[in-house]
Amino acid sequence: MNKSVAIYEPLYAKDQALADPEFIPLVRAENARPEWREFGILVDMYRNKVHLRHDFTGLFSPKFNLKAKISGARFLEFVRTQANAGVCFINPFPQIAYWSYNVWMQGEHAHPGLTHAAQELIDACKLGWKLGETPRHDSRYLAYSNFWVGSQQFWERYVGGVLVPIAEFLESEPTHVAARNVMEETSHTDPAPFLPFIIERLFSTFVSTHADTNTVAYPLTHEQIKGYCNNDFERLLLDRMRARIDAADSGHAFGSDLIEQMDTVCALWQQHFFDYYALRAHPHTMNVVTRG
Repeated sequence: MNKSVAIYEPLYAKDQALADPEFIPLVRAENARPEWREFGILVDMYRNKVHLRHDFTGLFSPKFNLKAKISGARFLEFVRTQANAGVCFINPFPQIAYWSYNVWMQGEHAHPGLTHAAQELIDACKLGWKLGETPRHDSRYLAYSNFWVGSQQFWERYVGGVLVPIAEFLESEPTHVAARNVMEETSHTDPAPFLPFIIERLFSTFVSTHADTNTVAYPLTHEQIKGYCNNDFERLLLDRMRARIDAADSGHAFGSDLIEQMDTVCALWQQHFFDYYALRAHPHTMNVVTRG
């Protein structure tokens, strides 16, 4: 299939150069809501009909190469080979699937109170989702960092049907308790509220509950997944958890005992993350963690 694929990279500074030469510059001279991060840009792109200029469109941060460990050219080539895909993505944190049942388990340990704030927002926007019923996120669905490229139809369904209503609610009712709560500060290597971390997790939540989106993940071998680990502790957890989690994913057999074990391991991993990067710069941001 000869389809046009465009990945835009936001440029925030006057003399900022593209981090990946295959991407299209998207100049953001004025950023009225920097705390919204990519969420605000995706909504603006939809409103300005940028997603209608090509068959498939995405928005990747300048940290794509650093996080994803592949070139933009390689990812674009992958997308063009997926004839029946509605959306393609690459997950720069594939190791997390081995100690977190889904994005909300990890999100709650990383940002306590995130799930409640997200559910309040979803309820206020009348999206009808129950986050407690979110299914397992294995490699088919687990995605962080918004590295996805979707068809025009996917943009209509996901950005137009989910992200835009959230933006409209936040714009029209900023004093609503749900709107205020998602803007509470949380722990991260850069100052940030709950909102961008909620939005990031909505992608996996959406595609895992909408099978007809024809979602295709960039494939990674076990050895490649180990290469995404950022420290020895992550590599240790991956080695110890991999066989059991792979077997459970293969048989779609996640009992309560295994989910509880994953929750415990995820909590330990997250505490190690806080402690380890409180004293060391994180390789993706070169900053230490600040606790919200």
